Amino acid sequence: MARQKKIETVQVEEKPEVEMTDTVTEEMTTAEVDNVLEQTLTELDLARIELSKVQIEIQERKKELESAPAREISPDERKIIDKQVAGFTKKAALSDKIEKQKAYDSELVTGKFMNRRAPGQQAKLTYIKYADDPVKWYIFEDGKIYTIPRGFADQINEHYYTPHFNQKQGEMDPNKPASAIHEIDTSNKKYAFVPMNF
Repeated sequence: MARQKKIETVQVEEKPEVEMTDTVTEEMTTAEVDNVLEQTLTELDLARIELSKVQIEIQERKKELESAPAREISPDERKIIDKQVAGFTKKAALSDKIEKQKAYDSELVTGKFMNRRAPGQQAKLTYIKYADDPVKWYIFEDGKIYTIPRGFADQINEHYYTPHFNQKQGEMDPNKPASAIHEIDTSNKKYAFVPMNF
């Protein structure tokens, strides 16, 4: 049940009408009317003169500002300005590159999913490449054909592997145990997406 609104009544007081009187009344003589008119014209002329003075001052100030030499930019300030301009240009170029890559990654491709880690079993994989993308979960069965975004197909083929570290013999530094790693073998893939149309 809705609550009823309380309506308040407002009383308005009526005020008597106010009559406006002109400067010139019927009782004034012609000389007085001429005098009032002359005063009004004099005030108007003074206001026009004042306005023309202000307009002349504004024009002079504009010419003065236009003719004033520009402030010299120091070499340090020039470096900062150039750096900011280069940053804006680089950011715009990077944004364009990301948009092109997003369009490329969102193209749908068809291919066969292969589970190399556990053949014959299904795999549940997630795909999110960009910060503004929603998280998507995909369930794949080994050997079946699927249509997925190209970026996800690339991710399946490139990022799911068990790395093997190949060492270089004789160059082991006891203070730096990682120095013996010569290369990382990424050929031991867990999954594969074999293309059919790309």
